[in-house]
Amino acid sequence: MRPFLLLTLCLAAIACGEKRLTTASAPSGVGPDAILLRVPASGGVVRAYRSGRDSVLWESRDKAPATTALLGFDDFLGLAIGRDATERAYSVDLRLGVVETLGNTTFPGPAQAEGAAVFGLDAQGRILRVTPVATWSWAPSGGVEQLVPNPDGSLVVVSEEKGRARLTRVIPPEEHRTDSASLPPIHGVARTVVGDRIWFVTDSGLIALRSRDLTRALTVRLSDPVTVIEPTPSGDRLYVGTTRSSIRVIDRFTEEISGRIDLPAPATAMRVDPDGHYLLVRTAQADSIIVISVGTERIVSTLAGEWRADLPIVTPDGRVLLVRGRDVVHVDAETGRERVRYRNGASDLWRLVRWNGFRPRAAGLDKPVEFEEYAADSAAAERALAAMMASRYGDPSTIMRAPGATDTLGRDPSTRERAQPVVPEDRSGRETWTVSFATLLAEDRANEMAERIRVDGRVARVVAGNRDGIPIWRVVLGPYDSRDAAERAGMASKLPYWVFEGVP
Repeated sequence: MRPFLLLTLCLAAIACGEKRLTTASAPSGVGPDAILLRVPASGGVVRAYRSGRDSVLWESRDKAPATTALLGFDDFLGLAIGRDATERAYSVDLRLGVVETLGNTTFPGPAQAEGAAVFGLDAQGRILRVTPVATWSWAPSGGVEQLVPNPDGSLVVVSEEKGRARLTRVIPPEEHRTDSASLPPIHGVARTVVGDRIWFVTDSGLIALRSRDLTRALTVRLSDPVTVIEPTPSGDRLYVGTTRSSIRVIDRFTEEISGRIDLPAPATAMRVDPDGHYLLVRTAQADSIIVISVGTERIVSTLAGEWRADLPIVTPDGRVLLVRGRDVVHVDAETGRERVRYRNGASDLWRLVRWNGFRPRAAGLDKPVEFEEYAADSAAAERALAAMMASRYGDPSTIMRAPGATDTLGRDPSTRERAQPVVPEDRSGRETWTVSFATLLAEDRANEMAERIRVDGRVARVVAGNRDGIPIWRVVLGPYDSRDAAERAGMASKLPYWVFEGVP
């Protein structure tokens, strides 16, 4: 019996070991979802995959243009930012599936994104900041060498002045300089993900400045020329590649070199994964990718694959997405075992984003708010609301307009057709949903707002109502045959809205 039990335990351990989580794995359902975006370089439908799976999770409704680079992602707006072949920035809305061009300006030089804002230089050398709602440009005195956008909305402009690097901090769209600094000539810049420090490569080594006020935080002198630098996401360590076959590790807390990682050849490119588990390195003498564990500072594997601007990348499950031939494969970072293969994926552009927007929406979020003090007596709630409206705005029926006055659109309100209540739907049982934007006490304001809301050729309308003798006007759109259709219309309006079942 004892040998049999031992054999059973061994088999169970082997089976469990095959499915164990690596040190870089994250339990499912915790934190934002890891999503892989796949954008055809020649233009076409954008697809999304849940990391580690080959089934398509989402497809865009519009086709993306021919794309040269994926610049960033705004998790609040759900916008992926790219640059097309005409050097214009565009966005892909993961909620609506629409693709829109950002502004009418081009970025002939390098461009980078921070959230939904794209920064770059135009053909005249002016600084451009393009967002989904506005374009800002600024022509500072002196030539601009580099731009460093920060998560706090500020922008650090690097220019040359009398043989030195001049740093200026501004907060667009303001042009007022909040801080400035002067450094020796710089050859490279790297910013921490959290945005608290900016590293600059100089002839004598490295200089770190605090991004909030451009004061010097750390100076590291190195005898060898620096070729590439890469900070960890938290900024606690900085990896420095030089002309030697090794990587130096700088600790920001001890402010000194804390370690060294030997390589077969000098490093030419480095990339840390967003979770700070692995460091990917490309060397000068091989096409392979070296994987280094951040925790142990040791090489754990060497993977065959191509190094590009978008790939390889490390996903939260401890795997590496890289190019092999015509395909893109998902392999274990330490064992190299292939898990998923995306056929013909090498001709597309890839980006890893963190977003919860594809999760099912909880039904409780769509229920109207009930205030505890009035929930037990709906009549009391109605009277309290009417009293509050009357105390703030007075009796709307007594408001008179001066003779000859016009509304904000220049029309005579006496000639405008009054909004009529909508006849409720029939009793056939057909499901209908309505999008509501506002409930106003002034009819002219409601009509003005309704005429400005247009979604897919449909214009919002005004529905007159009455609450305890106080006339009100609701700005609504619909009805729609399904909640999903109503939600899409509300999001397409880009205005605050809520959806309710039926008609008002």
